[in-house]
Amino acid sequence: MILYILVALFLIYQTSVRGNTILVTLYAIDLNASAFYISMIVATTSLFPMLFAAYAGRVSDRIGFRLPMTAGMLGTCIALLLPYLFPHHLFILLISQSLFGLCQIFTIVTMQNLIGALSTKENRSYYFSTFSLGVAISNFLGPLITGLSIDHLHFNQTYLLLAVISIMPGLFFLFRWIKIPNPIMHKERQQSNFIKLLIDPSLRKTFITSGIILTGVGIYEFYFPIYAKSINLSASMIGIIISCNAIAYILSRLCMNPLLKKFKGEAILGGCLSISAIAFFMIPLFENPFLLIVISFVMGLGLGCCQPLSIVMAYSHSPQGRTGEVLGIRLTINKSVQFLVPIIFGSLGSLLGFFPIFWSNAALLLFSGYSLFERKNKSSK
Repeated sequence: MILYILVALFLIYQTSVRGNTILVTLYAIDLNASAFYISMIVATTSLFPMLFAAYAGRVSDRIGFRLPMTAGMLGTCIALLLPYLFPHHLFILLISQSLFGLCQIFTIVTMQNLIGALSTKENRSYYFSTFSLGVAISNFLGPLITGLSIDHLHFNQTYLLLAVISIMPGLFFLFRWIKIPNPIMHKERQQSNFIKLLIDPSLRKTFITSGIILTGVGIYEFYFPIYAKSINLSASMIGIIISCNAIAYILSRLCMNPLLKKFKGEAILGGCLSISAIAFFMIPLFENPFLLIVISFVMGLGLGCCQPLSIVMAYSHSPQGRTGEVLGIRLTINKSVQFLVPIIFGSLGSLLGFFPIFWSNAALLLFSGYSLFERKNKSSK
């Protein structure tokens, strides 16, 4: 039962996180920010996670889960309140996103580590797929609620709404309304060695695959709202399109366990990356919102299974007592990608337009999917 309670609490929290992704981009556009400034705001969200994700994992390994979860959710609430308290200032968005990213990473790493600690080797895939299903539902609710709120309440009140949503699950940890286990402490804990974990052969493939997946997710989250705004779609329609992407995430994660019983993880990853590549190729070819809904849905089917599979792989190959640190390193790589994508592609996009951005990412995903199929074929011979 505790698994489902934790998933429900994180679903509520992640709804505010996903809402902030679309809100900050549209709010910056409303304040007439340049494409480069918008890319800096979005990149700032990933700056501190990129630097502190591994540290956040070590914290959850050593001091437990409750304090990082509480501090992370309280800090997220404060970060979302700043644009509400100081409206119409672009610089406040930079400060808000910096604090938001720092607090978010402590929450995410700790929750992933907690889910892993509750699981066993036999049920770990089920636990993480259930967790990822909750995340997928929040990915649907966040953009939908945010888009409707922007159109009906405007930007400032939407920030207040998301701040209230983010603090609600934090109260359960703050006032100990939920009982959670202590981390397993190992007497022979190895000294922290970031580089050794980073280059470990069993983990390196997971880190690279995860980074590729997050490149696609990052470009979609950053560039699709800008592209949709350029073709004069409303905030509500943008929220609906992104939410349809999240619905596909839900369906794909419901199908993940049956797929794993029939196919190997690498085969599933290769197929999902290839499907996502096709969707990325098609995005800039269409302006009809209904066709964009279909494309967004197909992309969600492709990327939906990839992230939970990479989490399971990372946790399962982690040394004892360092699971949180490994999950943190995985997120360090992910956040490095999310930090660099807006800066690099934001500058390129202002010069080259949307086609090269979406198509270059389609090529990367397609090549990665092909590589996974090739690796699977070689290993089966």
